[in-house]
Amino acid sequence: MMLALSTRAPAGGAAISSARGGKRSTRGARRCAANAVAASAETKKPTTVEYQRERAKMMVRYFKEKQYDQAVEDAQVFGFTPSNEINNGRWTMFGLLVGMLTEFATGVDFIDQIKLTVSVLGIADIYD
Repeated sequence: MMLALSTRAPAGGAAISSARGGKRSTRGARRCAANAVAASAETKKPTTVEYQRERAKMMVRYFKEKQYDQAVEDAQVFGFTPSNEINNGRWTMFGLLVGMLTEFATGVDFIDQIKLTVSVLGIADIYD
């Protein structure tokens, strides 16, 4: 099914205005529309059922590949996935908030808190 451009003049015989605000005659508009229809008829081939089937198969393949890629991305658990990075950022913000609140409550700065934790857990003997 081909859609044809209408070459009829607007209702009431009004002229069509151009983008610059000037007036253009209806005869010029008809000529442009006729040229567009002729150019599209020359360059377009008729759409056949075989062509439509081929394009439909290509679209099905494309969307199956997109669906597979999305499934692979969703199945990835380890590594730099967006959800892992969001969770890492949230835990980091939570840790910094706890450190700042502890510093406010005890007066011990964040670095000394880490040193104290390492010493208490027995990882390293930092404090004498």
